[in-house]
Amino acid sequence: MKLSDVQKAFMDEIQYVDDTSQIILKGHLVAEDMMNKAIESFVLHAEHIDNARLQFHQKLELCRALSLSDNKNKMWNLLKQINVVRNALSHSLDENRRSKAITSLRSIYDQEFNPKTRKIDGMPEDAALCMLAISGVLGFLHSFLKEVNRLEEVIKGIDTIMNKGELSRGN
Repeated sequence: MKLSDVQKAFMDEIQYVDDTSQIILKGHLVAEDMMNKAIESFVLHAEHIDNARLQFHQKLELCRALSLSDNKNKMWNLLKQINVVRNALSHSLDENRRSKAITSLRSIYDQEFNPKTRKIDGMPEDAALCMLAISGVLGFLHSFLKEVNRLEEVIKGIDTIMNKGELSRGN
């Protein structure tokens, strides 16, 4: 392969850094950050979490397992599919893989929301779908994070009573 072939391949790929890609990549980051916060709030010594080097899908399943009442909520499936779309964009040059991933996202979205809601005026259909799917997931994760934060406060209260707040001081 010649350098010019590599450069052409790169230039061809740049055209796919579009609204859909940006929405998925940035939305995925925000969702992962929210899951990180939930995990860190739930565990007793969050300083050790980084050493676990958890991947997105592992964090998702851990958060799902931590959920008090929403572990079977279909929004987890929507979040899983957003990760599949993100992986298709980040780890493959195959346009067909991206298309299949977005088609699956559409199907999962339509199970949770009215298909008529996946349009935003002036936005390409795939970008709107991704934007709305991520918005729905972020709302769900926000609620989940509040649930975990309430549980964290209960644990801190128990720690204050039983251990004079040693856990809160990081001992």
